[in-house]
Amino acid sequence: MRDNDDVYYRLGMRLNEHQVKMLLVEPFFKILEEFYTPEEAEVGAQFPIGCFTVDELRKTYDQDAESLTERLESMADKGLIFVIKGKDDVRKYTLTGFVPGVVEYQLMRGVDTPKDRKVAKMLKDFMEGEMRDLMEPILKDPELMKQMMPEAPARIITVEGLLPDDTTEVYSYERLSELIDKETCFSAATCYCRHHKYLLDDPCKIEGLPQHSCLLLGEAADYAIDRGFGNKITKEEAHGIVELSEKAGLMHNVGNYSDRAFFVCNCCGCCCEFLGTAKRTQNNVMLEYSNFIVVADKETCSGCGDCLDRCQMEALSLVDDLVAVDEKICFGCGNCVSVCPTESLSMVRRASVIPPQAKERLSQMGLE
Repeated sequence: MRDNDDVYYRLGMRLNEHQVKMLLVEPFFKILEEFYTPEEAEVGAQFPIGCFTVDELRKTYDQDAESLTERLESMADKGLIFVIKGKDDVRKYTLTGFVPGVVEYQLMRGVDTPKDRKVAKMLKDFMEGEMRDLMEPILKDPELMKQMMPEAPARIITVEGLLPDDTTEVYSYERLSELIDKETCFSAATCYCRHHKYLLDDPCKIEGLPQHSCLLLGEAADYAIDRGFGNKITKEEAHGIVELSEKAGLMHNVGNYSDRAFFVCNCCGCCCEFLGTAKRTQNNVMLEYSNFIVVADKETCSGCGDCLDRCQMEALSLVDDLVAVDEKICFGCGNCVSVCPTESLSMVRRASVIPPQAKERLSQMGLE
């Protein structure tokens, strides 16, 4: 067991100040050793909570501005430090969370090199080996998970064209188009999950996918563009990627805020770690349901099964030749509705959960 004298233990403690926490066990430390040099780990372990300029951070690290800037910029290029550009290009730095964050950035550029394949194999061993054995009992216990992670870091948002009609009020945070339209900077990147599977020679099974299906918005897009994690795109191109993703049957997964999205992951059941965890654990502790759920009209359902193939969560089944919905793992994406030939499926409101405001969440982290 490592202790406070070990820099990677201290780094793990600091990373656990973020929303998603990891067990401080050897598999986690081994991954940290792969991503951070000892010098970078020391920077991370000491990084104060919040977002700071180099001049402000010099008090913590007792370094001259030039050498500290060089270190922070190098770590930012690796996805270990997040950079926010303010007025007059003044840069503020903050420690990137482990997940979502550091893990995804390692493969988001979509590169295929021996190092990328090594990282992909290490992440597979990490997520499916001893760490899963240790985490699975916790993940399957919603009460224990709430102690580790009071709120899910992401949520599913329903395909907008399939939301209920005018008889049900639909709010701005339930419409992906409105979340996108609020932003002024957009980036499209390679989906980490699908590229991870590709590097393991287990490519995505879904056809017709956009080449760059991971959207980053606002400050996250600025950072991705500056560091080469994603390509700069227009707002219209962002909406186009959403449309292509819906045609392919992907699920929209966004940051769990009411007023910002920051990212839009377009997820498939064969690659996405969040969806895979939800299916295994049969709960939504890592990923919040949308406020809607699919219902079937038993009078008109023909039992054709088209919707079953469309469901990324395997939440639909045929019972006595009629479609049945498993509410534990139906996250309310709506994709099944679009392929029903008899229009027997529709979306209805399940809940009226209002996600926290981004400013509220970020201020708790010292980022506002």
